[in-house]
Amino acid sequence: MFKRVTWMGMGAVAGAAGTLWTQRKVRSQVDRLAPPALVDAAKARVIDVRDVVAAAVDEGRAAMRETEDRMRADRQRGPRPR
Repeated sequence: MFKRVTWMGMGAVAGAAGTLWTQRKVRSQVDRLAPPALVDAAKARVIDVRDVVAAAVDEGRAAMRETEDRMRADRQRGPRPR
């Protein structure tokens, strides 16, 4: 009889602890997904994307300038003999 009471008490304590832990996790997720947090997260992602796009554009412009310089140098040398 005492074994059953002991195990029942342990189950009740484990259930209560699990419930409290779950409530805390749910609250933290709700707070994290609140509108101000969403705005901050979206802003950070937009800034990251902007930086990546700016770097890609700069790299493309540098490659374009290099190609144009090479083409101008080839043009100044004249036609290649065949």
